[in-house]
Formats: sequence, C-alpha cells, structure tokens
Amino acid sequence: MRVRKPGIALLVVLASSSATYADWPWKHKASVDRARNNAWPQPFRAADAQAVVAPFEIMKANGWRENNTLGSLLFSQEDELSEAGKLKIQWVLVHAPQSQRVIYVKSGSTKESTDARVESVQLAVSALMPTGALPQILVTEIDPPTSSGVYQNLVHRALIRTTPAPRLSTFTGLNTPSKQMVAPNAAQDGTASGSK
Repeated sequence: MRVRKPGIALLVVLASSSATYADWPWKHKASVDRARNNAWPQPFRAADAQAVVAPFEIMKANGWRENNTLGSLLFSQEDELSEAGKLKIQWVLVHAPQSQRVIYVKSGSTKESTDARVESVQLAVSALMPTGALPQILVTEIDPPTSSGVYQNLVHRALIRTTPAPRLSTFTGLNTPSKQMVAPNAAQDGTASGSK
C-alpha cells in the first residue's frame, strides 16, 4: 500500500502539469500586458516622434528639390544652359549641404529635348568640378514656381513708382501734457499737497 502512494502522487503531479501548461499562454499574455502598462508611454514615444517629424522632413526635401531644380527658363530654345543656370549650378555645388547636392532638371517637351538639357547640365557640372565625385542629376516633371527677370523687373519698378514719399504727420497738440495728467496728490503749483 505504501508503494502505491508515491506512484499515485506521481500520477497526480503529471496529470496536473498538463492542466497547468494549458494556462501558460494566458499567464504570458497577462505578464506582457502588465509590462506594457508599467512602461506605457516609453515604447510609443519613438513612433509618435517619428510621426510628428516625418511631414517636416518631407517638406524640407521638397524645398531642396524646388531650390535645386533648373526650370525651363534657365534653358535656351536649343536646350542649352543659360548663364543664370550655370550660376545656379555653382551655388548648389558650393553652398548646398553635402546631402542635398542633387541637381534636378525640368524635363523638356520631348525625350531628345530632355536628353539635351541633361547633357548641357553634365557639361556645366564637369566644368565646375573637374575632379571628384559628381552630384546626381535627376529629371523631374515638377517645374519650380519662377517667373522671368523681365516680369520681376516690371513688378519691382511698379512698386517703387507707387510707393508714396515718406512724410511726418502734422502736430495736433495731443502730445502736450494737460492738467488732468498731474498726480492726484500733487498741488497745481508743483508742491506736494499736505505739506505747508
């Protein structure tokens, strides 16, 4: 009878271990939930910060693309780069941050026109940078918001022509102190009231 008791106890332990094993997924999930609740804001801060910063990074990239785009006005009818276009390339190569030294070329009306523009830009870049790694030259469909120098000159001259001459307003006497502005405890003759 004594031999059977340890065997029965072993059988009970083995039978109960499978029932205990069935509860482990729930216990693990509860443990994970408890850990998440205790560390709550920290795991989600990086995702929130990235969601806040991402639109601004896109805006910065779009701004650099707009700034570094050589639009249609910087090319001649024969798709040759103008002197203003060469100066803009020089600015990009010298002043733009290293990560933003990408030159965008507005596509022409035909494939041949676009190829001629890209070749003209490549020649200008290689003339400015005879050695070293050349910047990327990419074709874009987005035309930068620009206008011709003639139009800008007309706008500037019209602004100057219509600006009135500076003049001071006339004196109205409102700036002189009145008797009402004297402190209430001061007498009219300049002495303090109450002292005789």
